[in-house]
Amino acid sequence: MKKTLLFITLICLSRLSYSQVPKKVVVEHFTNTKCSACAARNPGFYTNFNAQSGVIHLAVHPSSPYSACVLSMHNPSENDARTNYYGIFGGTPRIVIQGVIISAGANYASSTIFTPYLGQTSPASIKIVQSKYGNDSIRSRIVIKTEATHSLGSMSLFVALNEDTINYTGSNGEPVHYDVFRKSLTPTSGINITLPANVGDSVVFSNSSNVNPSWNFSHIKTIAILQETLNKNVVQAESSEANSNNNLTGLNSFTSLNQNVQVFNSKNGVIIKQEIFIENTSVIIYDLTGKILLSKNLSSKSETILTPNTSAGIYLYAIKSKDLAVIKTGKIFLD
Repeated sequence: MKKTLLFITLICLSRLSYSQVPKKVVVEHFTNTKCSACAARNPGFYTNFNAQSGVIHLAVHPSSPYSACVLSMHNPSENDARTNYYGIFGGTPRIVIQGVIISAGANYASSTIFTPYLGQTSPASIKIVQSKYGNDSIRSRIVIKTEATHSLGSMSLFVALNEDTINYTGSNGEPVHYDVFRKSLTPTSGINITLPANVGDSVVFSNSSNVNPSWNFSHIKTIAILQETLNKNVVQAESSEANSNNNLTGLNSFTSLNQNVQVFNSKNGVIIKQEIFIENTSVIIYDLTGKILLSKNLSSKSETILTPNTSAGIYLYAIKSKDLAVIKTGKIFLD
């Protein structure tokens, strides 16, 4: 009798180990900081999104209909390419849920737009290992595992970095932007992936990237979307936490160096003061699109850097050591 019970238990456990897993829901949100319609519709969408448990979000900022959107200008080619992947370039806001284009006329504030995609399962799981090095580089490792038998054919894996929160008031009045697409680690249409036939087998993708000084390094996270190539339906999706596996090598030394440096604006440029002079350091000034306006080596504890003729506004700076490791980054207002 005991042997029979044990045999039945083993069968149940075996079946359980081969069962499908919950499928994560991902919504790709195409918006623009100069779009008045976005300002009107996005609050309702975000209220609806926040009411959904476990849904993953990625905000893409295409250059049409407003090419001067700061978040689009940061990486226009990839923002536009991901929008064109779905064939919806030309108008915002638009949303795509699980690879399915939602009608522009749909009520984005209604929970019913998510309902058809909730509670589904998948034969694949995704695990993301995100590692950060120093203060300016990041590595993302994606492990896709077969959890159950399947008949899936050709698939595409899209992996990207996004910034979870950006405080910037665009001309449409939206002051905060969430999960902003910053850079693709794969082609924007994804790379070809074959899900292993054997349950328990995995396929791995990994890539590294330098972090742009205009990003908030501690707010960068990785998103992975596995889709059927022909119909773009999502097979599985995952997102890392912004600080997951945050391996900051040399953290203590960089923290002390960061506190050693102070940056101020002046009438003619930027003042940089160091309590202890760090040899072979440099300062780089960027505009909000990431374009370098000035790069100069520092030669003293207190130095005024004359900036090129620029319009008044917010700019970005980075103080780097001789090996190009970032000591300090920040924003500064220039007259």
